[in-house]
Amino acid sequence: MRAPRRLAVALFCLYTAVAAPSPPNLAADPASWHVVNDGVMGGVSTSRVSGTFDALRFAGEISLANNGGFASMRRPFDAAARGTDAAGFALQVRGDGNRYRLRVYTRDAATGSEQWFAYFAVFDTREGEVTAVQLRWTQFTASFRGRAVPEAPQIRFADVIGLGIMLTKDGHRDGRGPFALELLRIEPLAR
Repeated sequence: MRAPRRLAVALFCLYTAVAAPSPPNLAADPASWHVVNDGVMGGVSTSRVSGTFDALRFAGEISLANNGGFASMRRPFDAAARGTDAAGFALQVRGDGNRYRLRVYTRDAATGSEQWFAYFAVFDTREGEVTAVQLRWTQFTASFRGRAVPEAPQIRFADVIGLGIMLTKDGHRDGRGPFALELLRIEPLAR
């Protein structure tokens, strides 16, 4: 009697492990991320991306020199290839007390090319503490170079082609200076 029950439990566990894969941890591969700082506009803020034993570390310094004031990292993410839907993104971070932005880059559904704007949602961190954050599509705002894009369509997960983390001078607790965020996990948020 016990052997058939054990077999049934083992088969069920195998089936659920195969049928319901866990979402990818997009923070797991530092090589997928690249830095985009205010140097693209003449600023001199710095940042770097590196891996630690349990996190993706995004660290640097926000500078206001030469009208600067932001640092960011970005990676590609082809949501359409996943064949699923999502309600947003879930993050687990070890913070530094700053307010960061999760940025989402999308393709134009009609042309397939990258949109000229991006979406962002803010999340707060607490220094030295691990925080779980859920950012739903309704929390995201479309913007281009810091200005709202009210005519932007709602985000469709299938159109997401990239993600980024950004710290601006407005989000930095001192307006400028060093920062360090550890991204332990980032994944699509199940509906």
